[in-house]
Amino acid sequence: MAAHLPRSLRESPLILTTRAAQALSHHCREALTQAGFDDIGAPDLAVLAALEGVEEGENPSKLAKALRYEKSSLTPILVRLREAGLVLQVKDPKDARALRITITRKGSRRRKEAEVVIERATHALLREVPKKVLRHHAEFCEALLLAAERVEKP
Repeated sequence: MAAHLPRSLRESPLILTTRAAQALSHHCREALTQAGFDDIGAPDLAVLAALEGVEEGENPSKLAKALRYEKSSLTPILVRLREAGLVLQVKDPKDARALRITITRKGSRRRKEAEVVIERATHALLREVPKKVLRHHAEFCEALLLAAERVEKP
């Protein structure tokens, strides 16, 4: 399929990173489904992990920014997690107009269990990638994230 893409897209960091992330996400989604985690995907786990240990909960806008999600993408995730009993949505004690999101005990337990499945699935896939390539990929991703933070600061 990649051969059908113009060269500019086949070599684009955006396209390559997106396609690789989608392949890994699909692989992990299959593993989660096989393990009985039909209700949790990678975006959900990222939200649950970000909420872990945050005693007073988190403001949805700050959560979206920290995860680099669009707020419009975060909203359906929060609804799904709330309906599954994995997070609670409560009023901010300091501002009754604002909301805070907190992880429930069930959410914390499900996150930990699902992360074990994802870790195994990821390791199985990454065993097929040479270690040198993995090291460079990790360095590239870290550098790209730091560059984005520098460029996006006001």
